[in-house]
Amino acid sequence: MVSKSFKPFVVSYGDEDLLLDRDLEKARQWVGRRAIVLDGELVDAQYVLNLCESYSEEPRTIIVDNAHKLKAADKVLKEYIENKLPTDTSVILVAIVRTDKKISDIWALAIARGKGYERKTLKPWNTDGYVNWIQLEATRQHVVIDKDVAEALLGLVGVDLYRLANEIKKLSIFVGRANRILKTHISLVTTPSPKADPFKIAELVMGKNLRGAMNSFSVLYKNEGDKCLVPVVYSLMRQVEKTVIIRGLQDKGVPEGDIAALVGMKDWPFKNVAAPVARKHEMKSLVRHMGQLCKLDADVKGPARSKRTLVELTMLAIAQ
Repeated sequence: MVSKSFKPFVVSYGDEDLLLDRDLEKARQWVGRRAIVLDGELVDAQYVLNLCESYSEEPRTIIVDNAHKLKAADKVLKEYIENKLPTDTSVILVAIVRTDKKISDIWALAIARGKGYERKTLKPWNTDGYVNWIQLEATRQHVVIDKDVAEALLGLVGVDLYRLANEIKKLSIFVGRANRILKTHISLVTTPSPKADPFKIAELVMGKNLRGAMNSFSVLYKNEGDKCLVPVVYSLMRQVEKTVIIRGLQDKGVPEGDIAALVGMKDWPFKNVAAPVARKHEMKSLVRHMGQLCKLDADVKGPARSKRTLVELTMLAIAQ
């Protein structure tokens, strides 16, 4: 979040708590301004408006965390945001919108009249994205980590950015003036995390490792609750989609090397992992599973009851 060129409204939105928390902390530390932090779960929009319009001799930053839960925000704040001069930064309203859904119209309007920063969680299968983030975070901690070492750290810790950031901070202290993190440092300082991310769960399901999938899903659900259900279903859909393509090409007799190239995989992981997994499934069952997953996707995003059980039943059906 940039603080050099102030705007009257700043909105940070998305579902990556680490980055949103950092944006909140940066806003609190803007030099020459008094910061007031509010929780959208505990106050209403009228209270925020009264605070924004109240007189103060010093510049203020009013930060509303959980702004997506602020009651009546669209009705109460609309006129204030529309009429605020873009040069009037005596009061800056900062909204921290923690959601994986589309932001409401009022915060979209605030972005249009000020600044917006999207902080989305990286997809579990986006290894390159996580590796790039690890390297940037290492730079932030004034150390260097090469790509292969970053990949090793990701494999050991998992995709939790909070955990990754903390491990990099520990490693930066450990290496000190050496200024470079090596694989030997990781083995000395870092403890492994249980493998429980949505993409790994989907891989276990497709490999018909039901016990491993259920155990990993249980760990993930314990840590994240219902929040993990949509990513798990999406990961399953991606895995089934990829398997449909591979299985269809296998049935047509296409050489494995050509299939690997078509699905963007290297030869070794394709021949030893993806190809054997695809052979465990029939095309008819894969198509049926995709239909079930499409319905499940709507269920976990809607008001359905026992969502966890619905996901577990679908995992069971695929892994049988």
